Amino acid sequence: MQDLNTLKSDTVLTATLTGTKLDTAGTNEGYEMNHWTITGNLGKDPVLKFTNLNKAVTSFSLAVGQRVKQDGEWVDSVTMWVQVTFFGEQAERVVERYVKGDTVTVAGRLTYEEYEKDGVEKNLLKLIASEIEKVERPKKSEAVAASSDFIQAESAPF
Repeated sequence: MQDLNTLKSDTVLTATLTGTKLDTAGTNEGYEMNHWTITGNLGKDPVLKFTNLNKAVTSFSLAVGQRVKQDGEWVDSVTMWVQVTFFGEQAERVVERYVKGDTVTVAGRLTYEEYEKDGVEKNLLKLIASEIEKVERPKKSEAVAASSDFIQAESAPF
């Protein structure tokens, strides 16, 4: 079982100090330090449910991985699954706009849960999200043009 404190630095999860000051005491206690940004692919269509108090809740699984070069070829590394949850009106909009397979960047507060199912200890990374944005993938012809532009820019004399 991997603890959040021991995640390797090459994982695609990143923690950032947001700089949002919550108090005026002049200490770091008021800064939101649990702010995570994750990019991945929706593993399932978002599911909309409502709490007993009629508050909308949407959840979906996000497949997060990275490509690494191995023996001169790009290969996919192990996929990590993160459960993403939105609340309120934003939850309703997510269900309307996103589907399985979409590449998205989400941001929010990361939580870690341990539980037991059928006698087996399990763990779950869960993002209580506050932001989402679709990542548009370029068509192959656009990607080739963009990569050749990048190569040209890279050879500039400055």
